[in-house]
Amino acid sequence: MAPDSITDDAATPGLRERRRRETLRELSDAALELFEQHGVHGTTVDDIAARAGTSPRTFFRYFPTKEAAVFPSSEDAAELVRAMTDAIARGETLIRAIEHSWLRLLADFDAHPGEHRRALRFRRLVGAEPTLLALALRNEAEQTDRLTDAAVDAAGADADVLTTRAAIAAVALIVRLAFDEWAGRAEAGTAASVHAIYLELRRGVASLAEQLNDPAPH
Repeated sequence: MAPDSITDDAATPGLRERRRRETLRELSDAALELFEQHGVHGTTVDDIAARAGTSPRTFFRYFPTKEAAVFPSSEDAAELVRAMTDAIARGETLIRAIEHSWLRLLADFDAHPGEHRRALRFRRLVGAEPTLLALALRNEAEQTDRLTDAAVDAAGADADVLTTRAAIAAVALIVRLAFDEWAGRAEAGTAASVHAIYLELRRGVASLAEQLNDPAPH
């Protein structure tokens, strides 16, 4: 009996986690569909919960607002921070550490084509809904803050906060431009890799960055 009991106990967290992720996705998919059909203002939390087959109380265990439901999980942001701080701990430079964390996410996105259509729907929706666009910009700023704080903590006393923030913001901008380009190609029916587009943009930015060694204009 003891071995069976141990196996059941060990399996329970895995089953709970899978169910939690399923509920998270069901609520997010329901919000996306309803926002597309009725707009953000025409959709309530009750509507989203009903579409997902759950309750408003359950909804608020996962999301603080209805708008937040369509955005990527906070777990992705946490993984970004973990990957970056791990890379810094291994002795990688700041830029390498930031890129290491982002490139893992970009490669994962490329490896799951089933997510691509949803990503395009999300981008169209954000572009059409001012409240979602405002939240997207706020989320991006907060992510920069979290990454900056984590990078400075991981690097120690010698880290320069302003330079760290500039580096993180620069990489994030290239990532955003890579997704913009990927989306444009995807909407036109052209297959593309966001990871490859990032590297293409990076090469161009690196060549321009060499000009920063020239004297600054007055």
